Parts: sequence; structure tokens; C-alpha cells
Amino acid sequence: TSSLVEWLVAMGLAWRYADAVAQPRWRGVTWGMLPLHTSGIVACTYHLFYNAPAITWCVTLQAAMTCVGNTTLALACLRLALASGWTWQAGADEAAAAWAAALLVSARGEAASPSEGGAASAPASDESAASSAAAHAAQLGR
Repeated sequence: TSSLVEWLVAMGLAWRYADAVAQPRWRGVTWGMLPLHTSGIVACTYHLFYNAPAITWCVTLQAAMTCVGNTTLALACLRLALASGWTWQAGADEAAAAWAAALLVSARGEAASPSEGGAASAPASDESAASSAAAHAAQLGR
């Protein structure tokens, strides 16, 4: 039940933040969080009654509220992002940059250790890792 209280606090903070930054879309985030809070209440209710067979419909209701809540929160966050100047292209560019950085990090640590059944090899050079990341980004059309 402490998670339910913490969720209410988070909802209240998002509501207050809307006033602090003069961005009413933050209130939408609070409304988007409400079905997820409902899902938590339903789960706690079901467990409070020791998972009684008479109220197994709570499981279906919780699943539905989780699905609805995930959708409403995602839409509220999308509305907030769009109102704040975010664009799909900027998101795609950021994702491509993050993917390239992850490939660079991965290429540096891909050497198989002897404990994994392989012989240890020298880590890839930064140049080859960067070219691998660039090639992958080019495949993505960036």
C-alpha cells in the first residue's frame, strides 16, 4: 500500500509542477497516471481478501486498468513532449545517436573472456567501433 501512497504523491507533484512551469500539459500526466493507480488499488483489494475466488474478476479489471493506464500515460507524455517542442525527427536523431554510442561501448567490450569458453581477444579499436556505429546508423537512414 505504500506504493499507492507514493503514486498519489507523484501525481500531486506532477499537478503542482504544471503550475510551477506554467505548462498545463503536466496535469494531463496526472490524469494519465490515474488508471494505473486504480490498477494498484484493485490489486491490493484482491490480495486483501486473500485472492478469494468470488472476486477473481479483479484480476481482469487490474489488467484492463494497467493497459488503459499505460496508454493514457503514454499519450499524456506525448502531448507534453509535443507541447514542449519535441518532434519525431528529433526523437529519431536522438535514438540513432544513442544506438551509435551503445555500439561503440559494446565494440570496446566484446572480447570474449576465457571463462566464457573463448580466447580473450584485444578490444576493438575506437576507429573500427566508430565505423561500425556509423555503418549501422547509415542502415537506419541517418
